[in-house]
Amino acid sequence: MYGGNRTWAHDSIGVTSPTRVWYLAEGATAGDFETWVLVQNPGTEAVTVDLTFMTGSGPVAGPQDVEIAGGSRMSFNADLYVTDYDVSTKVEATGAVICERAVYGGNRTWAHDSIGCSGN
Repeated sequence: MYGGNRTWAHDSIGVTSPTRVWYLAEGATAGDFETWVLVQNPGTEAVTVDLTFMTGSGPVAGPQDVEIAGGSRMSFNADLYVTDYDVSTKVEATGAVICERAVYGGNRTWAHDSIGCSGN
């Protein structure tokens, strides 16, 4: 990920294999934080995904039954579903996918990105 007209950047290690369940930690959507959950379907067939956001007040349903075509990726803005300084995400898919979480702050003057932890 790049920011500040490409004056800064951040990256993450890659995953070793796709899976059906992912956990993504350390997001935030309150204040000037912006959190994105990125889900890639490396397969050839479409998959359906459900997102659940874990907050200080408990779980909150995010996008449900979203179809992601084979060989494509979708980005989900957690800010549209929850407002909390403590947001983690569980992604459940009908097929193997790859997930990462990107957090921006300070009006996008900084950012952080990380892969998820597989649930298998």
